[in-house]
Amino acid sequence: MITNKFSVEDLEKRGVVRISYPAELRVGVEKAVASWRGFCGESESIKSQFPYNSGAGMGVGYELKKVQGTSLDTKEDFHFTMGSKNWITETATSIGDEKMIQFVKNAEGLVNLMEPLVLDFAQRAEKEFGLAGFEKEVRASRDMWFVRFIHYFGGRKEGDEIATPHADKSGFTLHLYESDPGLEYLDFEKRWQDMPVSSGEAAIIPGMRLQYRSESRLKAIYHRVVATERTAQQGRFSVVCFIHLKNTPEYNKQKAGRLQEFPPGFNYKMPFDEFSKLFIPPLG
Repeated sequence: MITNKFSVEDLEKRGVVRISYPAELRVGVEKAVASWRGFCGESESIKSQFPYNSGAGMGVGYELKKVQGTSLDTKEDFHFTMGSKNWITETATSIGDEKMIQFVKNAEGLVNLMEPLVLDFAQRAEKEFGLAGFEKEVRASRDMWFVRFIHYFGGRKEGDEIATPHADKSGFTLHLYESDPGLEYLDFEKRWQDMPVSSGEAAIIPGMRLQYRSESRLKAIYHRVVATERTAQQGRFSVVCFIHLKNTPEYNKQKAGRLQEFPPGFNYKMPFDEFSKLFIPPLG
């Protein structure tokens, strides 16, 4: 278990925990980002050979979103889990593209490198907030830790929301990489604040399942990405990891709707008995 200086109490007080980057993890992130940029430079005919696979409720593979809408982001992304590793590796090998193969290897390596930090955080949160069995559940969910590599397209205007305000459905989210400023979170006073992610600092925010698990002591934090002068033209790259909780009830998107369509921060003052109605038993 690593020892890293951060204040887990900030989850409750501010909604965000900022973490000094472990050096080895940062190197792994930069390798993975370099591979992701290379992947994005491939032709669509090659990238489409990693079709988005939504089996077992866990969408993995390559996804392209070009149609802009009120709550739709224009981007391409790739979703990786250790549970999908064999399928993704076999696909990369069958294509025979070395850039693709290296990207998959670096994605797998990233999960291994972040594991000590994730488990350290889970252990501290369990102790601080009385979440019995939380670290064990996070550990047991490892095959479902969901790394998302994102490339937001340019062609926007400065100040545009290039990632619509939303909370995450997972237990908690580790923000590992942002190529540029513009990531913001909604504080408990409903004010947008910068959420810096840099070569020296990562960030963790709670998701809907952690709000449920803590009986609303911790809140699923709304966040967004706003275009700067540079990213409006050139786009931006991000890497996040969603830590799922396989034994905790999950947000019922089919019945309640997309979280992008709720008023940002709707959940901050919602009583737990009302909040809990948005959930269904876990699929595992």
